[in-house]
Amino acid sequence: MSSVVLNNVTFDAKSGDHLEDVSMEILAPKVVAICSEDDGPVLALEQLLLSVGNIVEGSAQINRQDTANFKRHPEKYLAVYNMMQLKGKTVEKAITHAIKKVEGALDVKQTLQLLVSLGIKYDDRISDMTVSQREELKIVALLAMRRPVVLLADALDQLTDSSREVIAGLIKDYAQKTDSVVFFSSRDISTMMRYANTIYYFSGNHLTSARDISMNDTIDCTVTITGTGLPVDAAINMGAHILEESENRTRLLFAGNIQALLPLLEQSTITDVRIEDATVDDELMAY
Repeated sequence: MSSVVLNNVTFDAKSGDHLEDVSMEILAPKVVAICSEDDGPVLALEQLLLSVGNIVEGSAQINRQDTANFKRHPEKYLAVYNMMQLKGKTVEKAITHAIKKVEGALDVKQTLQLLVSLGIKYDDRISDMTVSQREELKIVALLAMRRPVVLLADALDQLTDSSREVIAGLIKDYAQKTDSVVFFSSRDISTMMRYANTIYYFSGNHLTSARDISMNDTIDCTVTITGTGLPVDAAINMGAHILEESENRTRLLFAGNIQALLPLLEQSTITDVRIEDATVDDELMAY
């Protein structure tokens, strides 16, 4: 079973980003989303696992080995989106270059088969592909390496809605079949909630909470209520997190089926209700 374990890690990344007193224990198969206000924690975590920087305190392990043990050959354990380059004029050439000399990787024919559902053919020219198609190809090439840990950064945000759905299915299937851990980040809460098993929330360089969403079937939303009379305690018991509260206005994040909350909003003293998708900022205020 693949694993990523951080024990009270304080880390100074070469990029200048930091992690402070961060602990995680992630056991495969798992797709993990990193939710933060900027890219700092994502870059710092990536460089920590690549052993590019200095661990000031604590320890970091992949598959029960300290990350420092494979500093010279991180590719044995990691497939990193930010390190993937497409080399070659055609899809087949790019795949061949990406997985050559990668022990245990899929062969070229198997990898090309993964691209069929995305409408990408072996003889397509890289120069003729859209930005989204190039990103799809990079992600599939990473999965083809069959590494125990995959770092996707914000790759899913670069895709079209339809291809994101297909790629997310491939990622989920990959994690299950190869018993791997996949990390990604996004500026879209719905992307994280749809495709991750767990979300880790960061405020600056601190990990504030972890949330298992593997059983969720809804997306968080924010509800802005104008007026008075909202039974706040009842809303909280149903899964609401109060974001703002004033004399005539309440704003909350709701984690659950919004239909369950609606009866609480049917107060004669409530004059307006606005329901919107939650944002990263909303989530970080709540978690």
